[in-house]
Amino acid sequence: MHPHVQKLLDLQKVDLEVTSLTKDIDLLPEEEARRRKRLEQMQRGASEAQAALQKAEVKGRELDSAARDADAQIGKLNERLNIVRNNAEYQATLFEIESVRKERDTTQDDGLRILETLDGLKDQSTTSQASFEEERTVFEGFLSEAEKLRTERADDIAVGKAKRTNAAEGVPPDLLREYEGLYKTREHMAVAAVEGAYCQGCYNKVTINDVSKLMGAQVVVRCGSCQRMLYTS
Repeated sequence: MHPHVQKLLDLQKVDLEVTSLTKDIDLLPEEEARRRKRLEQMQRGASEAQAALQKAEVKGRELDSAARDADAQIGKLNERLNIVRNNAEYQATLFEIESVRKERDTTQDDGLRILETLDGLKDQSTTSQASFEEERTVFEGFLSEAEKLRTERADDIAVGKAKRTNAAEGVPPDLLREYEGLYKTREHMAVAAVEGAYCQGCYNKVTINDVSKLMGAQVVVRCGSCQRMLYTS
C-alpha cells in the first residue's frame, strides 16, 4: 500500500471516531433553532390571545359604562318632561329620549355580543399560555440535555482531534485537502478498499491498469467512478 494512502486510511479511522462523537452534537444547533422558532411562535400566539381578551374586556367595560351613562341621561330627560313649558319642548324631549334609548339599546346589544365571546377568549388565552409554558419547559430541558451531552463528550472529542492532528502529519497538503473533500462528499469514506477488482466505495469495477498500480504501491490510485483513493488488503 502506498505510504500516503496508509496514513490517510489511518486518518479516516480517526475521523470516523470523531464523527461518531460529534454527529449528535453537530445536529444540536439546527434542532435548537427549530425548537426556538416553535417556542417563539407559541409565545406570539399566547400574547395575541391575551391581547384579544384584554381588548374585548376593555371594550365590554366601555360599552357597559356608555349604557349606564345613557340610562342616566334618559332619567334626566324624563325629569325634564315634568318641567317643560310648552308642547314643542315636550315633543323635542320625547324625541331626544327615544334617540338616546335607541343608542343605549344598540350599545347593550354590542355589549352582550362581546360578553358572549369572553368565555371563548378566556379559554383560548388560558390554553395558549399553558401550551407555551409546557413547550418552554420542554425547550429548557432540551437545552440542559444538549449542554450535558457537550460536556460529557468534550474530553473524548478533544482527544480525538489531537489524534487526528497526529495522524495527519506527513500527508502532503494537497492530498490532505483532497481527502477531506472526499470524506465530506463520499459518506465519510474517502479511502476505499478494492476487493475482487471492485471499488468497495461505489462497487464499480476497477481497471486492470489501476489494479496493477495498486499492486505496485508507487502512486496514489483513484477510483475512475467515485474518485475515492484506493488500496488493496
